[in-house]
Amino acid sequence: MTTEPQTQHETNKNHAAQDEALTAYQNGDYATALAAWQPLADAGDAQAQFNLAIMYHNGQGTEPDAAKALAYCTLAADNDIPPAQHYLGYLLMDEEIGTPNPEKAAQYWQRAAEHGIDDAQYQLGLLYTQGIGVPQDPDTAADWYEAAALQGHSHAQYNLGVLYANAGQYAHARHWWNKAQAQNPDAQAALAKLDEMGL
Repeated sequence: MTTEPQTQHETNKNHAAQDEALTAYQNGDYATALAAWQPLADAGDAQAQFNLAIMYHNGQGTEPDAAKALAYCTLAADNDIPPAQHYLGYLLMDEEIGTPNPEKAAQYWQRAAEHGIDDAQYQLGLLYTQGIGVPQDPDTAADWYEAAALQGHSHAQYNLGVLYANAGQYAHARHWWNKAQAQNPDAQAALAKLDEMGL
């Protein structure tokens, strides 16, 4: 997953330092960005904490440090930064960082999903479909897929179509696969299969 640091003035007291750090980051001067965000993050600035999490995870301005990425992202997520909650879900599922923790990932994706982050909604749909970290629940999966699908998330649109097709509701499946087909080759193949079957 690729995420870029950002500034969020309404949650940051030191606008000039945030802007300086973001400008440095956008110009590829990662060492300056890291140095500017570090004291803000250590002082409790949630957006700076999230930005550092991204930099430590990606090794920008520093060597990659999964432990610091996880620690800073957790601080930011617990301070109600929805993109941090979303990102933390991925970190918690990353085998390269440690033993995956799908239960915690589900909790953070839930928080991000409730803030309208479409990919967090999609990830929850996957977890509920497969019963990973949460009880298997196709109805809840469908609800989260639909929330993401309505925002244009093509994988959610495809998966929602699969749920409808598995339930024999081919018109609904076709509707969602039509929406997904421009960005999702699986949806194109599914539509072709429906046509082949005359459904």
